[in-house]
Amino acid sequence: MYRQVFIKDFSQLGMDLKSFLKEEIAYLPLSSAIEDTFKRNPLFTRQMQYIALDAIATKFLSEEALAVWTEPYADLIEERDFCVSIVMAGNLPLVGFHDLLTVLASGRRAMVKVSSKDSSLLPAISEALFSINHYWIDRITFTDNLPEVVEMLIATGGEKTSQYFKNHYSKVPGIIRGSKSSIAVITGSESEEDLERLGKDIFLYFGMGCRSVSSLLLPEDYDLGKLTSALSPSENYVKCDLYRAAYLYQKAISVVSEEWFEDGGFFIFKRDTTTPPPLGVVGIYLYSDKKNIENYIIKHSKSIQCVVNYNYNNNFIEPGKSQYPELDDYADGINSLEFILKNS
Repeated sequence: MYRQVFIKDFSQLGMDLKSFLKEEIAYLPLSSAIEDTFKRNPLFTRQMQYIALDAIATKFLSEEALAVWTEPYADLIEERDFCVSIVMAGNLPLVGFHDLLTVLASGRRAMVKVSSKDSSLLPAISEALFSINHYWIDRITFTDNLPEVVEMLIATGGEKTSQYFKNHYSKVPGIIRGSKSSIAVITGSESEEDLERLGKDIFLYFGMGCRSVSSLLLPEDYDLGKLTSALSPSENYVKCDLYRAAYLYQKAISVVSEEWFEDGGFFIFKRDTTTPPPLGVVGIYLYSDKKNIENYIIKHSKSIQCVVNYNYNNNFIEPGKSQYPELDDYADGINSLEFILKNS
């Protein structure tokens, strides 16, 4: 019974979000949350928030997707009073929504600590859920501070933050995630449309997500001009004063230090930069054969979330798809739904 209610209510939420995005219905709390979020963090532009909402509604909240996702665990999913505490990152709008959805899919309650950078959107969406079914009011709690004692923890943050949670809550079952980024492999055989779609992987959310492609592996003789031209339409994703200031700063630093770079007009390519590179920079690494690619991936495996345009771990992510994960595309490859069900 619980699973059926979950699928019904969350698929309705998905339909309501789509109607909101199409301006077919007005939902003032979410409109206000979008404005508040933009004021708190100018990099969370209205466009980026709308894209995040659309991705959630489309990929996570369809009735079919929810049913298929939970079907293997149908006999285990049941309402329980067990509470999973969630600490959400703030690098992308609604980046922690999947964690909340997973906890509620399992039948457990959720205690959520949102990031100060993204503290309005999820409560507003939760209010929309509560209006669909008041039952969920008692299943979601928002908190500014986690209690000293928790039953289970799912936390995402920087390396120092994740290490703190590993130490502080070492005696409870948990999933603790640190910082990661993604790469794409270019072979030279890509069409112009493939390269244009790659712009979404690189520039959506200003490249700040763990699924954002921040570095490219290119053949040694690759024509960067072709790639720069194909990526030019993606400038529409990053029209923001903060981003442009970061791009111009990185460009100026490279000029002064006489480092090699290639100017893309709204970003720069740099070789062998930090991982992930600074805002406004796309890292490039040159390879001569497939062995070079494999060696790079092995060397950086602990910091790579996704590999785009290359068969990695029996998974091929097409250009333009890294920012649109399916429900079972679990962060760090850890099946969080299964983890919750087995450890609570």
